[in-house]
Amino acid sequence: MSKNDKVLKNTGIYGIVSVLQKAIQFFLLPVYTAYLTPKDFGITGVVGSVVSFLSIFYVLSLNGAVTKFYYDYKDDKEKVKELWGTIFLFVLINSLALTSIFTVFHKYLLDPFAKGVSFYPYLLLGLISVTLNPCYSIFQSTLQARQIGKKFGLNNFLYFLVNLSLTLLFVVGFKLKAAGILLALAITDIIFFIYTLIDFTPTIKLKINKPILKKSLDYSLPLLPHSLSGWILAMLDRLFLNNMKSTTDVGIYNTGFQFANIVNILTTAVNQAFVPWFFENAKEGKEGKRRIIKFAEYLSIVFAFVALILSLFGKEVLTLMTSNKDFVEGWKVIPFLSFAYAFNGLYYFFVSPLFYNSKGTRKIPAVTLSNAGLNALLNALFIPKYGIIGAAVASLISMITCSMFILIVSNKIEPIGYHWKTMYAYTFAFFGLSLVNFLYPYTTPINLFIIKLLITFLVMLMIYLTHKRDFKYYTKLAFSKIKK
Repeated sequence: MSKNDKVLKNTGIYGIVSVLQKAIQFFLLPVYTAYLTPKDFGITGVVGSVVSFLSIFYVLSLNGAVTKFYYDYKDDKEKVKELWGTIFLFVLINSLALTSIFTVFHKYLLDPFAKGVSFYPYLLLGLISVTLNPCYSIFQSTLQARQIGKKFGLNNFLYFLVNLSLTLLFVVGFKLKAAGILLALAITDIIFFIYTLIDFTPTIKLKINKPILKKSLDYSLPLLPHSLSGWILAMLDRLFLNNMKSTTDVGIYNTGFQFANIVNILTTAVNQAFVPWFFENAKEGKEGKRRIIKFAEYLSIVFAFVALILSLFGKEVLTLMTSNKDFVEGWKVIPFLSFAYAFNGLYYFFVSPLFYNSKGTRKIPAVTLSNAGLNALLNALFIPKYGIIGAAVASLISMITCSMFILIVSNKIEPIGYHWKTMYAYTFAFFGLSLVNFLYPYTTPINLFIIKLLITFLVMLMIYLTHKRDFKYYTKLAFSKIKK
C-alpha cells in the first residue's frame, strides 16, 4: 500500500466512525428537542465542558508520547510493551487519584464553575466518564500509532452503538432527561474500560518504568498548555454563557454547535491519520514534503466546503429536526463555529511540523496560550452584549489568529512549504458566502433558498474545475481503499 493510500484509507475510516461516535448528539437532536428543554440540553453542555477540561489533567497529553516514542522503539517489541504499559498504568493511577480529590472537594473545585448544575447526579456522572475514558483513549492511540485503522474504527463504531442505544433507553424509555444522556455515557465508558483491560493489557507490561515515564512526561507535559488552550478555544464559551447568560442559552448554542461540530469531527479525523503519516513522509525530503503540501491544500478546501454547506442549509435542517422551536435560534452560530473549525483544520496542518521537531513542542504553548487568553477576553467582551453570537464570533477570531501564529512559528522552525495563501483564500472566501443566511429579513425564504442553491452549484463547479485531478484522485482513493 502506498503512503497516500494508507493515509486516505485511515482518514476515511477515522472520518466515518468519528462522525458516528462523536456526532451522536447531532443524530439525536430530534429526540433531544422532543424530550429535553433547552435548559436540560444546556446542562449536558456545561458538564461536557467541565469534563473536557478535567480530561486534560487526567491524560497529561501522554497519548502524544504513545505515538512519538512508538516510532523510536518500534523495532524493539519489548520496549514498546514497556512504553505502553508504563503510560497506561500511570494514567489509570492518576485518573483514580484525581477523581477521588474532585469528589471529596467538589464544592470548592467544581461547583463554582458549573453555576446552576448540581454535582449529584450530573457532575458525578461526568467524573465517572472522565475517570475511565483516558485508558480507552490510550489504547486507541496505540492503534493509531500502528496505523491499524480498521480496528480503531470498529472500536469507535461499537462505542457509538452502545452509547446510542443507552441514550435512547434512558432519555426516551425512562425519561431521565439530561441525567439520562450523562448516565448513558458513563455506562458506555465503563463497558469500554473493561474491554480495554481484556484486549489491551495482556499485550503490554503493566509496570511503571521510571526512565520511560520520565521521558514520556518530559515530552508530554510541555504540551499541557497547548491542550489547555485548545480547551479554552473550544469549550470555555459554554461556561461563560452559563455564568453570564443562562443554562438555556447554553442549550440553544449547543444546538448550533452540533452542526458545526461536523467540521470539527472531519478535521480531527484527518489529523488522526495525518500525524503518523506526516512523520513518515517528513523523513523523505522533497518528495515527502510534496505529498504533504498537496494533501493539505486539497483537504483545506474540503473543510471549507463542508463548513459552507452546513452554514447555508443548517437553518432549514435544524427547523426540520427540532420539535421545540426555541432550539432553532441555534442556526445563527453555525457559520461562525463551522468556519472556526475549518480554520482549526489549517492549524492542524501547520502545527504538525512542530511535533516532528523537538524544538517545536516548546514553542506551541506560547502560541496557543496567547490565543486562549484572547478567546477568554473576547468571550468576556462579546457575550454580555451579543449572547450566543458573541461566543461564536470569539471562537472564530481565536481560531483564525491561532492558525496564523502557528504557521509563522512552524515556517521558522520546520518549514514545509504549505500553499498557505491558497488555503486561507478558499476558507475566507467560503466564509463570506456562508453569511448569506443573515439576508433573511431583506428577502423571501424562497428567494434566499434559491440563492443558496446557486452558491452551492457555483462553488462545486469552481472546485471541480480548479482541482479536477486532485478531486478524482483523492476521492477514488478514499472510498476504494476503505473497502479493502
